Amino acid sequence: MKLNTMRCKVCHGEMALRALDAMAGEEHGVRMRIEGMPAMQCPKGHKRFVAPDFAVKLMDALLSQDKLLPLDAAAEKGMLRKRYCCPGCGEELAGGGDSSVEAMRVLQLNGLEAFGVQVELPKLRCSGCGRESVPPEKAVTDDLMKASVNAFRAAEVEPT
Repeated sequence: MKLNTMRCKVCHGEMALRALDAMAGEEHGVRMRIEGMPAMQCPKGHKRFVAPDFAVKLMDALLSQDKLLPLDAAAEKGMLRKRYCCPGCGEELAGGGDSSVEAMRVLQLNGLEAFGVQVELPKLRCSGCGRESVPPEKAVTDDLMKASVNAFRAAEVEPT
């Protein structure tokens, strides 16, 4: 990954690589917290990704390793009225409970300093067999992407 060493697009100041303060975002109960993420920053505080494809590489690294969470993903059924079903017995799962499951990963992308990503997902419990699961993988992936975008917006990190 080649560093984005262009001058700041807002103030034209010199950009330098630095680790950012913690940032967080949420989407549909899926929470993401990123600590110490490397970014380019000018003296006036304007920030942008170290490379245009950094967000994609972050998500790839987060999801490509071993299973992110210890629980199985629920199945999604239905064409028009989508519903989640237990991966064990197939019974329809009620709405998200009050509990959640967390995972922490330390990522290091192409020689940059390592940084932490904490993910929190709603935990679903089957009323039939009692098995716990998380929302389906596609829904989790979509929500993680949106949560990361919300975190980047909250921290005012520009893509380029």
